[in-house]
Amino acid sequence: MGTSQSSSGPGGSSPLVPPWADDEPQKPLPKPLGARFAAFRRSLGRFLKTNNQSYLRSALGHYARKGTGGGDLASRRLGSVTSAGARLYGMLSSLAESKVPPDVLIDLDDLKGQPCDIAIDIITRSLATSDGDADKISVAMNHALVEALDGIVFFDPTNITDEIIISTMINYLSEVIFLQIVMDAGKIPWTKAETATQIAIAENTLMELIKVIVDKNMAPRLKKNTRTFTKQEIKTLQSEVIKIVWREWEGYQ
Repeated sequence: MGTSQSSSGPGGSSPLVPPWADDEPQKPLPKPLGARFAAFRRSLGRFLKTNNQSYLRSALGHYARKGTGGGDLASRRLGSVTSAGARLYGMLSSLAESKVPPDVLIDLDDLKGQPCDIAIDIITRSLATSDGDADKISVAMNHALVEALDGIVFFDPTNITDEIIISTMINYLSEVIFLQIVMDAGKIPWTKAETATQIAIAENTLMELIKVIVDKNMAPRLKKNTRTFTKQEIKTLQSEVIKIVWREWEGYQ
């Protein structure tokens, strides 16, 4: 994972939902609360220093309630992410049938037989966005595909199973939530760790916590009819899972 965070993170006056991310721009946004990330960053720093998971729960509670303004706003903040996730799902579902979505400019023959890492790079670049979330989306897609296709040496679209599609979507959404938290935390909390090992443990703990909740709420619905979702339906599913995750975190004290 690796935080490699070099910025101080967004300030309290930064928009709760940037224009490029908002998939409900017709709805008004509340005014951001001053220093809305302070308690979150303070608790996260304590977690990094002590590995006491009660501090992590406290950090996520502050993050969900005040830092991001609750689940509805968090879902809107990740609107670009869920749109990209819908395109990723559409790509995988099409490739599984040896097709390419009509709005994606890649040649299926260029993918077949390629080393898996090269095929993943081609797929990721073909789905890349050009907005303020582009880097986060690309990293998350790449990570999700690498995890789901682990052990496969050469890419063959016909080997894309329902399990690979489900794993990719769960890993993608988990990773983008993780990356958003890291970006919003800024660099200061991570300096509280005394060793690289402490950072790695903290990252893994946070990632596992996110993935467990996402998996629990996403996998059962994906398993019912894995390849039949429309892009809008898979986007809505991701948004609903984000809201569920935030609701759980809002109860953390």
